[in-house]
Amino acid sequence: MSAALIKDYVARYSFKSDEISINGIRKLTTQDQGYELSFEAKSMIAKLEFNSSFIVSEDRVISKTYKVKIKPKFVKRDQSIDFKYNKKQITSLGRNSWGVEFNPMERPLDPMNAQIQIRLNLLQGMNEFSLKLLEVKNGEIQDNFYKIIRNESCVLSGNNYECVVLKRFREKENRETLYYLIPDIDYMFLKIIDTGPERNQKLELLEILSLG
Repeated sequence: MSAALIKDYVARYSFKSDEISINGIRKLTTQDQGYELSFEAKSMIAKLEFNSSFIVSEDRVISKTYKVKIKPKFVKRDQSIDFKYNKKQITSLGRNSWGVEFNPMERPLDPMNAQIQIRLNLLQGMNEFSLKLLEVKNGEIQDNFYKIIRNESCVLSGNNYECVVLKRFREKENRETLYYLIPDIDYMFLKIIDTGPERNQKLELLEILSLG
């Protein structure tokens, strides 16, 4: 299984939370030394930018940097995270500033590139697996468990697809995250619905602008 099976793409997504509703462009692009996954959206009251740089080796994602820029008129919430493998450190600057030591062999993932690892795992036929995710607030690395719980009919741009629904389990949080993915498009994310006592979020694919 090769990472090349996940094609570069440009797509339009909607993002909704308790605080904001906004549409933006999500891109996966191949770089000279790895990949970049980004989401950019802008409205009258806010501008969102999320960016993850990473490489893929033997079907495993290796994080490099993760950057967030959120600029509503009333607050700025920028954050930049750097994975320093030679020093065995992860550092964060901005809204949440911290530094932690980590085991590079664990290959912790950021909130965006974890989605690439999910797709790679599903392409390899995994129905159940676990990933180590970085908590961007404090640098804690948490085990996250995933399992396909059902299939469901879905619609994208007027076309019918059979989706798989993947559920994430986290031991330390009373949160439910459901991922709706389309196997016929290399497990492209159709929807991500995240619900919990602290926040509710939904990311939904509206239109694929380019693929491959």
